[in-house]
Amino acid sequence: MSWEIQHLYHTVVNCTDLDRSIAFYETLGLEVLHDRRGVRWPDFVAKNFAMERAQGRGALMIVPASPDGTVVDLVEWTEPRHVPPSGPDRIPQILAFRTRNVHEAIAALREQGIEFTNDPIGPDEALGLKGVCCCLDPDGNVVELIEYWPGHRHSRTDDLESNE
Repeated sequence: MSWEIQHLYHTVVNCTDLDRSIAFYETLGLEVLHDRRGVRWPDFVAKNFAMERAQGRGALMIVPASPDGTVVDLVEWTEPRHVPPSGPDRIPQILAFRTRNVHEAIAALREQGIEFTNDPIGPDEALGLKGVCCCLDPDGNVVELIEYWPGHRHSRTDDLESNE
């Protein structure tokens, strides 16, 4: 094959107040790589995203420990306006961050006023999980902080009950 996907470059996180979202993600430790609040998007953006029109304010953010890693692209849509899903049956957008010393991170973020959806889960050696906990960003997107035991790329699920 003469082509291949190399890695995930960026993911868009929709927000209703860009400044508030930047402050939230900075609290988590991300840094602004490129501020795009004043950029007028070219017409091809709408076509590229299969939309009739597309304008917004944005900021590209990175995890400082992974400067060449995936970029979090915060977008406050101005045309059309983004309306976050709500209610108990909403399907959340989830952004997961591998986190070193996740239990310490959760405690420090709670001290800074970040509210989590539950108490941390783990450690659970059977799953290869040191700990995991989620919070909501200002628009209700789920932000997951997760840490695995060394040598684990993901949780072990072989022993979990099948739903088939």
